[in-house]
Amino acid sequence: MCRQNLDLMGTMADAAYVAVDTCQNQFADRRWNCSSVRKSPKLSRELVRGTREQAYVYAISSASLVHSVARACSVGITTKCSCGSLPNSPPAGNFKWGGCGDDVRFGLYFSEQFTDVSLHKKGKPKNSKKAQMNRHNNAAGRKIVATSLTIACKCHGVSGSCSIKTCWRSLPDFKVIGTQLKHLYTSAVEVKRKKRNNQKIFVPLNPRIQTVTGHVLVYYTKSPDYCSPDPKSGSVGTHGRFCDRESRGWGGCDTMCCGRGYKSTVLEVVERCECKYYWCCYVKCKTCKKRLNLHRCR
Repeated sequence: MCRQNLDLMGTMADAAYVAVDTCQNQFADRRWNCSSVRKSPKLSRELVRGTREQAYVYAISSASLVHSVARACSVGITTKCSCGSLPNSPPAGNFKWGGCGDDVRFGLYFSEQFTDVSLHKKGKPKNSKKAQMNRHNNAAGRKIVATSLTIACKCHGVSGSCSIKTCWRSLPDFKVIGTQLKHLYTSAVEVKRKKRNNQKIFVPLNPRIQTVTGHVLVYYTKSPDYCSPDPKSGSVGTHGRFCDRESRGWGGCDTMCCGRGYKSTVLEVVERCECKYYWCCYVKCKTCKKRLNLHRCR
């Protein structure tokens, strides 16, 4: 598949970088901070045992590929796709459909073909619990992108009068999609497999949840607390992690350090400040000293 799509390999590399960068930004203040994703394709234990973190990583990887490929289509990087199709319905506003929207349809197709290929054997879906979970979460990530299309517009007219406005369907910045996926991570559903009508399906462990829909993330192994190093679970612990002494949330020292306490240091930083531009043509700055109070988990 890679040989058949050489013109999209750069886009796929960008998609991988965006997924990792977004994941680490989203979880920077959590005990599990997504650092293990950088070891891919060698995945650590918490990303292969059916955890909530595994669900999120597969979903954001799949979503990032849809997003990057759809954008690549609209800017002409590949000949396999182009602009997204314009809506058939008349515009609900004072504008007309036009421009070049992101080709989400091709992005969805390509992402599914690529991310799910290892979850099939001889053209048929693998029947293992892990493969079924990964397929579900890949699809959930793609659905988030598919439902994230917004309307972008451009004005035309004399002196910016906007007498004519052209609009098209466009995807938001991937940070928006990453935030939505983090909400899905928080509300992910713990499941077990059950045979029904000769098929194995996921059913929620929580009796108050009736069914598993395609719009939720699923997992079947409880995550460790990630407080201490544990090679068996994939936890690297939080020793040495920076924390916020004033915060009572996830990034706070009490939560991040798991009650072990923290070590505080004062760092003096010298930086340029009060810079002024002088005509012509140089910038003159003062040198300022700033004291930083840093706290690291014991």
